[in-house]
This record gives sequence, structure tokens and C-alpha cells, in this order.
Amino acid sequence: MQNSFLTLSTVFISAVSLFLVSCSESSPPQQSAAPAITMTAESSPLPYNNEITLREIMSSLVDPHADALWNAVRVVADSDGITEYAPESEEDWNALRISAMSIIEGANALMVPGRRVARPGAVGEFPEYEFTPEEVEEKLAADRQSWVQFSRGLQYAAFEMLDAIDSRNADLLSEYGAALDEACEACHSVYWYRAGI
Repeated sequence: MQNSFLTLSTVFISAVSLFLVSCSESSPPQQSAAPAITMTAESSPLPYNNEITLREIMSSLVDPHADALWNAVRVVADSDGITEYAPESEEDWNALRISAMSIIEGANALMVPGRRVARPGAVGEFPEYEFTPEEVEEKLAADRQSWVQFSRGLQYAAFEMLDAIDSRNADLLSEYGAALDEACEACHSVYWYRAGI
């Protein structure tokens, strides 16, 4: 009885082994749906998209939101007299918070390496008074660290404005608006305006 059990077990194991061998020989090796990729510093894709140019970031993201912050607290004198403006409602403050956050993230975008200054053939509004995109790219290639420091200065000023907004302090918002203006002008004097302008 024991011998016949061993014989049956041996036959069963042999049959399974033959089946596995025949399957592996008749079926081509299957490849995984996602082939393994060896990532190297040269071949790895960028973790961000840098197609949008520096000028586009400035004109569509930084500038309009900086204007919104600067205009939030102001005094206007006209034929109707003197009118003071300051944020009052939660809607006003929330809109300003969006502007400060947009500048903070816009500064991050400005620091992303590999961005072009402008689209090919782009010309400034006052080309005789401005550096060309090619000249700016030469400056960036020669000293990128200065560009990063200016971008961080812009970001730091926007963080200060964010603090004023979160504390609902219009006086501080006005004071920090001057610091934001200084951060912008410091960068523009190096990368935008020609000397003596």
C-alpha cells in the first residue's frame, strides 16, 4: 500500500514537472507592462516644466499681483477730494492673500533653472532702454546666484506682506509694500534697465 502511494506521488510530481517544463519552453518569456528604467543624472526627466519664460512669469503672475498689493492701501486726490483706500472685508483680505501667495510661488518659478528669458523674437516695450533677452541670458549664465538672490528677496518681501495680510494690518501692508517695491527695483536695475536709465 505504501509502495503504491509512493509510486502515485512520483508519477504526479513527474507529470507536474513535465507540464511546467513544457509551458516554459513553448511560451515566450513575458515582459512586464512597465519595463525597468535606469535613471541617471543625464537621462532622468526634469521633475518640473520650465517651458514658460521668465518674462511670461513676470507679466502674468508677479506683476499683476504686485500691483494688487501696492494698490490695496493708497490715498487718491482728485476733483472729489482726498479718498483713502484700505482693505476692509474678508473678501478684500482673501484676495490680497492670493496675490501674496502668487508672488511667493512666482518667485519659486523664477528660480527654476533652464528657463528662457523670453520667446524667440520677443521685443520689450521700450527696447532702447531695456536689455535684450539675449543680454539677460548672458548675465544669468555668468552669475546665476545673483538672480536667485534677487528672486529670494522678492519672495521674502511677499512673505512679509502675507504676515501683514494675515494679521489684518493695513499699516504694515503699506510699509511692506515699499519693501516689495525695493526688491523689484533692485532686480530690475541689474536685469532690465540699461545703465543710466
